Amino acid sequence: MDKNTLDKLSDNRLLLLMKEDNLLAFNQIYNRYWKRLFVYTYNILKDEGYVEDTLQEVFITIWTKRAEIQIQNLKAYLFNAVRNKAISKIRKEKLSFVEEAIISNLSIPNKIELALEREDLEKTIERALNDLPRRCRAIFYMSRYEEYSITQIANHFKISHRTVENQLHRALKHLRNIIHTGVSLTFLFLHFSLIIYCLLVII
Repeated sequence: MDKNTLDKLSDNRLLLLMKEDNLLAFNQIYNRYWKRLFVYTYNILKDEGYVEDTLQEVFITIWTKRAEIQIQNLKAYLFNAVRNKAISKIRKEKLSFVEEAIISNLSIPNKIELALEREDLEKTIERALNDLPRRCRAIFYMSRYEEYSITQIANHFKISHRTVENQLHRALKHLRNIIHTGVSLTFLFLHFSLIIYCLLVII
């Protein structure tokens, strides 16, 4: 199973493969979440060395206990795990004087959270587009990212205007279904213009 195939798999599918001792699936989980977990944990610990240690400990635990570990939502599990591990380090190593009330309410700042969700949205759109047939994907890119008109696209592929419109409708319908199930309501509200740009229906 190559990297491109693994990149398209859902978190749940990767977890099942990991439980079957598939190291490639574990590496895919690691690579998929490492950057975001690093940003989140650094916001708590403020020290790159401690952050790297924290993340390594969490991922080592996941791999060594892969057979018995129960994870319903991978993203939530990872963020909770690194948060708890970071808080434990603060208490154990006495990195700073953090009151219990503050510790218990630690969370991702809004700007960081929204940046992560925007990155999630862009990756979701990219994966969804990769699932489309090659010509359908090319027509969508020309229309939405390169701002070609329907006439220009039709001339380029030597097809009718109606065919271009049908292909765009197909791509947009696919994206709409994917995005509606993968983006939080908060992000939909705050980045409405970005999503409208991606899902704009041809009139």
